[in-house]
Amino acid sequence: MTMRSLKLSVIEETVPRHSVVSRFERYLNGPLGRPVLENLEDGESFVLQTSEHVLRITKLNGRASVELVQSK
Repeated sequence: MTMRSLKLSVIEETVPRHSVVSRFERYLNGPLGRPVLENLEDGESFVLQTSEHVLRITKLNGRASVELVQSK
C-alpha cells in the first residue's frame, strides 16, 4: 500500500455519512417518526424521493436505517 492510498483510505473512513442520511435517521428514529416505523414490518423498506435525493428507508430491528441511493 502506498502512502497516497493509505491517506485516501484514512480520509474515506473519517468522512461523516451524508448529512441528509443522518437527518432522516434522527427524524425517523425519534418521536415524530414513530408512526412511520409502526406501519412497517421489520425488514420492510420504501423509497423516498426529494428534489435532490433518493433514499431507501428500511426498518431493521425496530429502527430506521437510511441509505442514500442517488444524489443530484
